[in-house]
Amino acid sequence: MERLGHPGWCENLLQAGGLKAGERVLVVVDEPLAIEGAQLAAAVKDAGGEPRLELWAGERPMTSAPPGVLDGARAADLSLFLTQAPRADEAGARFQLLSAVTEHEGRQVFMGLVDGELLNGELSEPFPDLAKPARDLIAALDGCETLRIRGKAGTDLTLKIGGRPWLTDATSLEPGQMANYPGGEIFVAPHSDGADGVLVVDITVPYTVDGLVDKPVTVRFEGGRVTAIEGGRAAEMLRELVENAGEGADVIAEVGIGLNHAIHPRGHVMLDEKAGGTAHVAIGRNTGPYGGDNKSSIHVDCVFSGPELEADGRPVSIP
Repeated sequence: MERLGHPGWCENLLQAGGLKAGERVLVVVDEPLAIEGAQLAAAVKDAGGEPRLELWAGERPMTSAPPGVLDGARAADLSLFLTQAPRADEAGARFQLLSAVTEHEGRQVFMGLVDGELLNGELSEPFPDLAKPARDLIAALDGCETLRIRGKAGTDLTLKIGGRPWLTDATSLEPGQMANYPGGEIFVAPHSDGADGVLVVDITVPYTVDGLVDKPVTVRFEGGRVTAIEGGRAAEMLRELVENAGEGADVIAEVGIGLNHAIHPRGHVMLDEKAGGTAHVAIGRNTGPYGGDNKSSIHVDCVFSGPELEADGRPVSIP
């Protein structure tokens, strides 16, 4: 796509989404990003797409995506969803939008916790091509029944993943798939009874403290469920979030491995979880394109450093 005077982040998003001429594109933004939403819709139009701009707005927290958003999602070939202030208790509504897009083989790119400064700064720069390392790591893990993951701060988890597909946002976006931008991870949805051990989060827990965790957060799992959350203020806020979210919130949802060494962790989950030398474990919802079957009103990624992997007892190197 030619650069037509639009911000670099617009070009990057359209490239990540694989926009083709004539495609119907739903652009969704929350109110702080209304100007950026208009810029992105203009870039879509100039690139040959048919944009529809909708606001993620209504009575908060939203238990359902706004009607205009859902209407646009049902017809969209591509959805581009940007939010400056995503809420943990609106994960169900976000998944509703995602499902409305992907169930008819549409594609979605999501960017959360972004503002104009980040978009026009780091996210307007080129990002590395990570397709090969992502495919290589998936090939090394594909077909394994049990994954053991350790971390520098003390994480030691055993996860049942047999039959669940490894996915990535580092390759071209296929019909019915979703990705974040920037990309740079592979991920899988463990079975809902398939997590035992301890997760020690020494980088980021979203929806808790601003930035990096104030103190490592220790999350203990047994039979796929969280049995204890310990640590400082971030741990306290995560524990309250899980308790208030109800059924399914304490269940293992995802494990992901970051591959993007152009990113350095700084307390921003959408960037930190892609950074090389990190991994993340999520609790809550993992239905739809994630490949799991646990339903919840939340999905919380917890990012930690220095991951090491074993697949069915065999060490696996991370690129």
